[in-house]
Amino acid sequence: MRLIFRRVQLTNDQVVKRLRWVMVGTMLFSAIATLLGQPQSFWRNPGTAMRGDGLSIYNPTNHTFDFFLGHGWLPYIAACIAYFAAAFLLVSILPSMSALIAAFSFIFGHVFGASHWLAVRWHLGFTGVTLYVLAISAAIAWAVSPISGLLGHQMIRRLRWVMIGVMTIDPLVTLIGQPHSYWAHPATVREGNPFWSAFLMRGWSHYVLMDLTYCLGAFWLASSLPRFPALLCTLLFTFGHFTGASNWFFYDWRLGMATPVLYG
Repeated sequence: MRLIFRRVQLTNDQVVKRLRWVMVGTMLFSAIATLLGQPQSFWRNPGTAMRGDGLSIYNPTNHTFDFFLGHGWLPYIAACIAYFAAAFLLVSILPSMSALIAAFSFIFGHVFGASHWLAVRWHLGFTGVTLYVLAISAAIAWAVSPISGLLGHQMIRRLRWVMIGVMTIDPLVTLIGQPHSYWAHPATVREGNPFWSAFLMRGWSHYVLMDLTYCLGAFWLASSLPRFPALLCTLLFTFGHFTGASNWFFYDWRLGMATPVLYG
């Protein structure tokens, strides 16, 4: 046993060491939001616990990871502490690339989970989610700040294409999710964002043209701004459109939480 522990070495990567705290902060916010969003009856009867999408935790559609919540707030907190510690340890001992993938997977999953509470349960809509994503993006930008010089420049140049990829998937999923009637009658559009709904109502060609212009503008910002604002901008667009596509997976296509987590 001692030999095993000797072979396990904690990471010395400064970016991973910072990012794991952003990960824990995201997970903690999600857990707090879950508890604060519960109905008054929950504290007397845990069986009435709710999910962030406003449904009971026992609802068969869109399974989530709220099993312990149905047993009361103390078991839920105990499970969260164990879960946070395991995630922190995992990210701390994995090789740098694997650790980054794991940390971002946890962050994306919990950002989407917390967005339910902000947009659906507390009715803060897109504004609340955008401000939350902005805060997470700023925290990640701080976490990767040790990457400077040529490496920092290369990082942003690569992340621009990740951003464009996510921004392309979102409208593609949106068009696939439209009802059959939309293609003949654009007024039957299904889209929760009023800005994009206005273009979709004019027809798919207007929507695609506007989205192309929008992507070019985002790419130009990421390419032209100073390093920190460019990184912040890139992350903000990436998280925002990740959430947009994931809403279709979760709410409309009923693929559960596993799909947004895997996508993240």
